[in-house]
Parts: sequence; C-alpha cells; structure tokens
Amino acid sequence: MVDLSQLKIALFLKEFKQLVQEGGLYVVNRLEHQKSLVDLGLTKEACKVEILGLSVTDYCKGPQPDKDRPGYMWVFGKEIASSEVYIKLKITQVGSDKFAKCISFHAAEHPLGYPYK
Repeated sequence: MVDLSQLKIALFLKEFKQLVQEGGLYVVNRLEHQKSLVDLGLTKEACKVEILGLSVTDYCKGPQPDKDRPGYMWVFGKEIASSEVYIKLKITQVGSDKFAKCISFHAAEHPLGYPYK
C-alpha cells in the first residue's frame, strides 16, 4: 500500500523526469561532481540516465527548504559502480518556467537511510 509520503515522492520524480525529458538537466558545476563522475566511470549522459532511473525506493529525505534560494530539495541515494551515491535534486522555477536541477551527485560521505526500501 502506498502512503501519502510515497505518493508525494512519486509525483516529484514524475515532474522532475518530465522536465529533464523536455528541457534537459542542469547539473551544478562543482569539482566534487566532476571527480565523482570520473571515479564512478560515468559520463554526464550516464549521470542523467541514473537520475532518470530513480524511484521511490531510492528516496532518502525531503522535501527540505533550500537555504540559499527559494524552493525545496529532495535527497536520493543509489548504488552505482559498487558505491553508494548521494543525489540531491530540485525543481527550480524562474518566472513561469520550471527546470530540473541536480545540486549534488557524489559518493555518499556516510550511509544513507532509505525509508521505503
């Protein structure tokens, strides 16, 4: 049985993935992300494929208010190349336009919790 929280997560993922398909994925350009992609043997396109493959069972926490900008962030985790990867996503709105944004994509610094696994 799916509870209300799982439904909210599923709706977020559906909207996020639709935005990626329609307008692409903006990945915040941080050295940590670039190093993680190299360490995991992933291209930017493979990173996008991994994000598009996220499901409710990969959910860790959120939505949490973004302290720096308006909106909310969601945290997911996924096993990629034998490493647990921390993935922080956000739907950003500029005027009436929405964008899919990946704020973090790197090896987890500590074990992540998965309430729906």
